[in-house]
Amino acid sequence: MTIHDPHRPGDGTVTFRVTGRGVDDIICAVQAPGTDSGEEHQVSRPELPWFAVTDARGVGAMPMLTLTLEGPGAYAECEILTDGAPAVRGTVHGPAATVVFMARAGVS
Repeated sequence: MTIHDPHRPGDGTVTFRVTGRGVDDIICAVQAPGTDSGEEHQVSRPELPWFAVTDARGVGAMPMLTLTLEGPGAYAECEILTDGAPAVRGTVHGPAATVVFMARAGVS
């Protein structure tokens, strides 16, 4: 996943972080400016804590993180950082929950 725009300040890194229990599936992507989708990275039954770092430069680049939980007591704490600064934080609980977190790159 690499999106470059020489007019955008910052180093353009996006970090996705997930901790918790019972996370069945993680999908992360960075939607490129001017498009409806981005390259997705999917991990089934990830070992937690989990993280990924990618490059996403460009006005309007949008990092997205989708989690699916499974099982009693399932929960996840999630964070998206842009250029090292927290842009989105959230917690989800539930034996069959699905949640999507989105942030604009460079917004913290």
